[in-house]
Amino acid sequence: MKFLVLSDLHIRHTRGGSIKNNSRGIGAYYVTQKARELGIDATNIDYFLDWPRELLIRSILRFFADSKECLIGYSGSIDASGTEYYRKLTEDLKKELPQLKVMLGGFREPQGDSNWVDIMLIGRCTNILLDYLQGKDISKFQIFNNPPGYRNPLGVIVDEPVAPIIQENDFWDSRELMTIETALGCKFNCSFCGYDYRNNKNPKLNDLDTVIESMQTAYDVAGITNFFLADDTINEVDDKLKLLGEAKRALTFEPDLMSFVRLDIMGAKPHQIDLMQECNLRGHFYGIESLNSNVTKTIKKGGKPERNFEILRRIKNEFPEAFTYGNFIVGLTGDNEEDIWKHARTIVDEQLLTSAGATTLRLYSDLQNDEIKSELDKDPAKFGYKILEQKTIDWDNIGYQSDNWENEWINRTKGEKLTRKLDDYYAERLESIFTSHEIYSIKTLLPGLPYRDYNNKLPMLRRSQSKMMNQYIKKKSEFLNK
Repeated sequence: MKFLVLSDLHIRHTRGGSIKNNSRGIGAYYVTQKARELGIDATNIDYFLDWPRELLIRSILRFFADSKECLIGYSGSIDASGTEYYRKLTEDLKKELPQLKVMLGGFREPQGDSNWVDIMLIGRCTNILLDYLQGKDISKFQIFNNPPGYRNPLGVIVDEPVAPIIQENDFWDSRELMTIETALGCKFNCSFCGYDYRNNKNPKLNDLDTVIESMQTAYDVAGITNFFLADDTINEVDDKLKLLGEAKRALTFEPDLMSFVRLDIMGAKPHQIDLMQECNLRGHFYGIESLNSNVTKTIKKGGKPERNFEILRRIKNEFPEAFTYGNFIVGLTGDNEEDIWKHARTIVDEQLLTSAGATTLRLYSDLQNDEIKSELDKDPAKFGYKILEQKTIDWDNIGYQSDNWENEWINRTKGEKLTRKLDDYYAERLESIFTSHEIYSIKTLLPGLPYRDYNNKLPMLRRSQSKMMNQYIKKKSEFLNK
């Protein structure tokens, strides 16, 4: 058998335009690594939407030449998997490779009209995939028939945290951002969160040697020094930060790390600032959501506003090299516009964040998979929301229909307007318009610029990124066509 995984990168819409995330779908690399451990010839094709179509088809056919069993996996990093492009590509390939099987994987929900694929894996299903590759019976996991769809029982952590080992023929570039996980699962259960493995009191910690090998290999093979830690919360337990500190001391280079951080935990454990400095966690993405104490209790995300402000002041003074981004949710019950603006002015006046932005609350009462619904999705009325009949396409989660809602102080339409005003306010007055993740995705494309200067460099960023992708396509196609 030969196994090929195709994935592309999300488009990120910024205030000045759009760029592609400069980080590959690392789950795709993890499954090819596991396939290779089984003795299967497996590799990845990235940026595949940017490949000349004839070159892409020729390269795929060449890779599968003389193979009796051929499997293509479309990675869940793809937006809108059921588009005509993927369908037509699959049809054209099967004309030449009638033995070809096609799989979709990584999605949390079934994706639209997918009768053109042979099998769909929902969620984290590495164990199911590996059983399938070995010819084992996976019918006990089947959840729908057309196409056959499979899902692990949610709430049970079956997979391991991801820290893949890349190869020379993966053709990574030193300017890219690599993703790893220090742990899988989150012990919290915020009422607005639909993370699969939330409310898990014992997150599964990654192996130290595995983390070291993954990061060191990324550096040795491609010169990568920027890493995104995809844990839902990197500081929920000290053990995660301590593991990263041990890894950093074992590496032959200085890693630059970013992740999702909770301010309320830092408020209760201020020593974590020292731990973050020790492991070089310089990119902080704070899901602050609200600084209104009436709201934080409702959403099950503690922390007094005064304590959160104090932690931000400490980070600014004690860890000034950290890039800090704070995100706020507009539309939470118990909040109000006056308090939102009051807290925004405090952040701006004291320059407590490098960048900040807002997101209008999304509710998904019609999700097919009830197990990934947040508490707000399951019972919006309990939290003060009335769901209106009209649905809206969620452009941040293509394929999902989000609810139009209203509560005692605002509705979604007004929330969207307030969100735009807040975004503009922060963009004009803070150092950067980008999020932590975006900064880590782009800063190596145009090195040495102050954060503010990136704001007007989107055309240059796109050109630099396009050059990097074209270099990858050239190298990967040459490898596949040998």
